[in-house]
This record gives sequence, structure tokens and C-alpha cells, in this order.
Amino acid sequence: MWVRLVAVLFVAACGPGPATGQSTGVIEGRVLDADSNAPLPRTHVFVVESMHGAVTDSSGRFRLEGVRPGPKRLYVSRVGHERRALALRPAPDRPVTVTVRLDAKVLNSPPVTVSAERDEEWYERLDRFRRLFIGRSDLAEDCTLVNPEVLRFDDKWWGRFEAWAEKPVVIENRALGYRLTYFLKEFEERGSVVRWDGEPLFEPLAPTDSAEAARWRRNRLEAYRGSLRHFLRALMDDRLDEAQFDLYRLPRASAFRHAARADRFPAERDNILEAGPDSTYLLTAHDRLEVVYHGMPERRAYLEWADLRRRTPRDHQTSQIELNERPLHIDPSGEIVEPYGATLYQYFAFTARMAKRLPREYEPPK
Repeated sequence: MWVRLVAVLFVAACGPGPATGQSTGVIEGRVLDADSNAPLPRTHVFVVESMHGAVTDSSGRFRLEGVRPGPKRLYVSRVGHERRALALRPAPDRPVTVTVRLDAKVLNSPPVTVSAERDEEWYERLDRFRRLFIGRSDLAEDCTLVNPEVLRFDDKWWGRFEAWAEKPVVIENRALGYRLTYFLKEFEERGSVVRWDGEPLFEPLAPTDSAEAARWRRNRLEAYRGSLRHFLRALMDDRLDEAQFDLYRLPRASAFRHAARADRFPAERDNILEAGPDSTYLLTAHDRLEVVYHGMPERRAYLEWADLRRRTPRDHQTSQIELNERPLHIDPSGEIVEPYGATLYQYFAFTARMAKRLPREYEPPK
């Protein structure tokens, strides 16, 4: 995930069930030690960006049901072993069966001794990480970092801030109603760019009452509207106008220090998008794309996050996308398949933080 900060980043109404009438598949298999071939129990196995996850049993076996067809990343993680990610394409007509072998993790450095008491500097770094990773949106206030003690920080190099985690980072989001377990591989802020890599697993929370359930439904819909996923699904369905999106290309964006000054031209969907394999679409654009969403105004928190001089939010949201790989594969749920496929700017960067992340199973109400 890439994210640029200067006006710029770089995935109960949303339960695990599929959309009505949509066929689903099964992913099952076994996790073994690569050297001894012994089964590995208590191993986390899940579909990235989803609510489909399991822990292997005593024989190292797992089974994930209700997985939608199309390209997926299966993530396998166990303490003391190297993590693995597999590219799979589940189908409704037959289960996908895999055997995953994990190599034992080799420690290249002595273990780090961490004291029980944290100093003031550590808490300042934690607050910085929280703002960058969870975000500064209105929903971020209802997010709790459950296990901050697993985080380690380094800002010894001027202009660079790094974070890593000894165990998965757990975030309880009481604004959207899910528990997010994030297997963080790396996190770095360098200048105006934030970059992280990791795999998220979602679990639904139980609402305390009907009022909280209704609030979650409203917040989930608000988090979805105008998001990158909303835009990509509207683009694939050829419904940009109906979904209130305008799309432009910025062919001269790289020639200016501030991309907002670049000339822009309307972008034709058929010139940048074509059908790909297994219900995916291929997105190809050599220019930076600008996306304007008229369905919701800017949030005041966005102006503060982007450090903009103007203090009056606009009645629309503006974002930019730059492709790092061509073509990009877009799966049917509106997720980019390539982990570092695109860099997000402006409003997409603001909303890509963990506080507004939704599982791929989420479907907005009809």
C-alpha cells in the first residue's frame, strides 16, 4: 500500500455471507513444516481482505467455506515460521485443495528485550503510527488498538519513521462493527509518502443493541460511498455517471510540482479498461487518473489531514490514482489484485486507512 500525505497514500450488514444468488466455493488443505513434513496446528489461514479465516487443527488441516469465485490471495502465518501468500482462483463447482509448507524462521539478530514500562517517546511514536495507519477520519475516534505492545518503532534516520510488529496488530473498530487482525510486514513514512505492506483479516462484532447495529449500517455505507472500491466497481459496471463519478486523465501531471495544476481531459472507460480472465478486469492507464465524486462533500477532517490552507470543505471529493503496474487486475469485488499496484492520492489516500476499511464481502444496500 502506497500513500502520499501532501493532499495525497500507497484494502452486521456486512457479514461473511455472499451476495444473494451468488455461487461460492471452498478452499481447504493442510499446513506442514517444510523440513520435517510434520503438521502445523494453530496456524492462521485466511483470504486477504475478507472475513474468511480459520486456524488449523491438530493435524494442520483447515477449511474455508463460502468464498466467492475469482482471484484471491490466501495468507498463511504461524509464529516461528516464515509467512506465505498463495494466489488462488476458487470456483463454485469444485473445492480448491492446497498443501502449504512453511519454512522455519531463521533469526539473524539477537532477540530484543523490551521493558514493561514504556517511556514518553514510545507513546509519542505510537500516537504517530496510529494517526498514519488507522487514520484521522471521524470514524478513527471509535477505533481501539488492542495490543499496542507488539509494535516497535525506529525514527533514527532523519525524515524516516518505521514500525514493525512482533505479532499481528489487532484493531477493534466500534464505528463499523468489526475486529481487524492485521499481519503487518512493514510500515514506513518517508517524507510525504507512507508505505505499508501486510494482510488483513476481518471478524464481525456483535452490536450491543439495535441502535448500534443501525449506526454500523450507516457508517459502513458512508465508508463505502466514494471509496476506491466503489469507484472501481462503478467503472467495471459502466455506471460512473449513475454512481456520480467523473473520470479524467492528467497527462502533464508529472511536469508540475503540484499535480493539481496539471491539465486534465475526460477519460474514456473503454480506452483504459477491458475484460480479463476469471471475471476480472484489466486497468491500463499511462497517465495519472483523477476521480471526482459528487455523491458526498469533503469532510473537515480531510482538510486538516491534508494540511490545506482553505478551511471550507468542497461539495465533492477529488482523488488521484497512479498505476505502478500495467495492467492492474481488478477482481469482481472491486479490489486491486496486485499488492503494490497503485499509488493513491488525495481523498482516496485519506480514506484508505484502517478506520474505513471494509471486508470484500460488504455489499451496499440496493
